[in-house]
Amino acid sequence: MNLVTWLQSICGTSIPVLCYHQVRPHSRMSPEKFARHLDLLLRLGFTTISLRQLYRCIRKQAPVQKGALVLTFDDCTLDNWVYAVPELMRRNMQAAFFGITDFLVPGAMRPRADQSADLPQVPDFPAIMTQALHGDCSGFMNHAEIRALVHDLGLEVYAHSAAHQACFISTRSTGLLYDNSHWSHRALCGPESTDSTPVYPVGSAYAQAGFGLDWRGQPLTVQHSPDRLALCVDDFSSSKQRLEAILDQPCPFLCLPWGEYDEVTIQAARTAGFEGLLTLGAGYVGPGTNPMTVGRLAVTDRKTRAWLARKTLLLALKPVASFVRGRRAQGRT
Repeated sequence: MNLVTWLQSICGTSIPVLCYHQVRPHSRMSPEKFARHLDLLLRLGFTTISLRQLYRCIRKQAPVQKGALVLTFDDCTLDNWVYAVPELMRRNMQAAFFGITDFLVPGAMRPRADQSADLPQVPDFPAIMTQALHGDCSGFMNHAEIRALVHDLGLEVYAHSAAHQACFISTRSTGLLYDNSHWSHRALCGPESTDSTPVYPVGSAYAQAGFGLDWRGQPLTVQHSPDRLALCVDDFSSSKQRLEAILDQPCPFLCLPWGEYDEVTIQAARTAGFEGLLTLGAGYVGPGTNPMTVGRLAVTDRKTRAWLARKTLLLALKPVASFVRGRRAQGRT
């Protein structure tokens, strides 16, 4: 009996759900660091299960397996295909990826780290989003790559909204456009904005009564709940339908940008036909969990293996999982 199953046999079981983002060389989450994370989780006794399996457990349609763990990746950036997927395959580990469907475009599969030494260069997420907002989606996986994830490798791809639309969420300025680095600022302010334009804290347009411009340069209409509901339903429905068309299979799950939500967000997701939502409110996950607010632990690129071991083990124990500090519903990604 390994450590996690021994602890769960004494305390009861919860299923940790971890959230990763980019895995790329010359970053704080290098492929080597990510590989060490995976090896640590295996040594502790965890076994990855699919998101579909997790939801069967939540709905009490399947027993909870001791040591079960779910790995998720937000955004479907190209580095996930090039660097993260080979590490998962080497260890026969499951994972679910969440794509921003407006930026998933047709294309040929690019080489992975287990296939070639001549690999595409992948910038950081702010640069990827900035390029995508100007029409260059090469920093994200393409149709062929996400189809291969699902149909060839047995992994999962679900929705992460259509546009990953941000908004300003406060009228208290955080600085000026020229000296602020969030990828959304210039788009939210508009192309005619000068460097001296004030900028404000950023959050999810799907969960906040915010302001600014959408990615098409039109004023955001999210100040009032009916308007935001309409925006959410349109975006969420589009993301679901587009993924279903690309993958030729149902897309029942939506991962919420920034992990943020409120009752309007949840209502919109249900209207769009989603059966489950994922947030960043880490805590107990298992039988009886609300399928529309499944929490995950954000594993940011600064986190150490000691932190990962401690947090994941605590999240695996039913009596204490709900007390684990992570990013709550109003967190940031």
